[in-house]
Amino acid sequence: MRRFLIVVFSLALLLLMLYVFRERELRWFATSLIVEDSLQKTDALVVLSGGGFDRGNEAVKILKAGYTRRVICTGGNPVIELKVFGIDTLESDMTAANLRRQGIPDSMIVELRDGTSTKEESDIIADYCMAHQIKKLMIVSSKLHTHRVQEVFKRKLKKKGIEVVIRGAYNSRFDELQWWHYEDGLIAVNNEWLKRFYYWWKY
Repeated sequence: MRRFLIVVFSLALLLLMLYVFRERELRWFATSLIVEDSLQKTDALVVLSGGGFDRGNEAVKILKAGYTRRVICTGGNPVIELKVFGIDTLESDMTAANLRRQGIPDSMIVELRDGTSTKEESDIIADYCMAHQIKKLMIVSSKLHTHRVQEVFKRKLKKKGIEVVIRGAYNSRFDELQWWHYEDGLIAVNNEWLKRFYYWWKY
């Protein structure tokens, strides 16, 4: 009986601790996904597809601060929602349009209208860097994607002698460190953990 009471008390104490520190524990699921380097001068900046507004806005800040003079927009996925308005465009086009809207000249923008995943984009960017003698590259993605992006790009580009700097863009739909309060945050964190497992298993 005494042993049973000790087990029950221990479990109750554990549940109480989990409840008291729940925000710190939930925040860990996001902070473990976020990895960033300091801002540095690079030969070029890549904005990965999938977030032309937020990632494009972050790229504009970096460009206007003078950290690089070339921005590469990737992404071969169509933006399906815009078909409602009769517009056929790709994610790379959306990012480039956001850059132009904020005053970035065409002379600084390179569109690579290919790539439907982080893995595909890493292959495309590796080939572009080798063809254009790029030795130091900055990658912008969403903050919650940065750990996986770092693993994919640094592993691939390091073999080719290319240094990679990772930067993350804030999501305008939710606070990454309070993600459990938002439906979009719940979906984003869940999806990213699944993607990390998938990339670990497959690549």
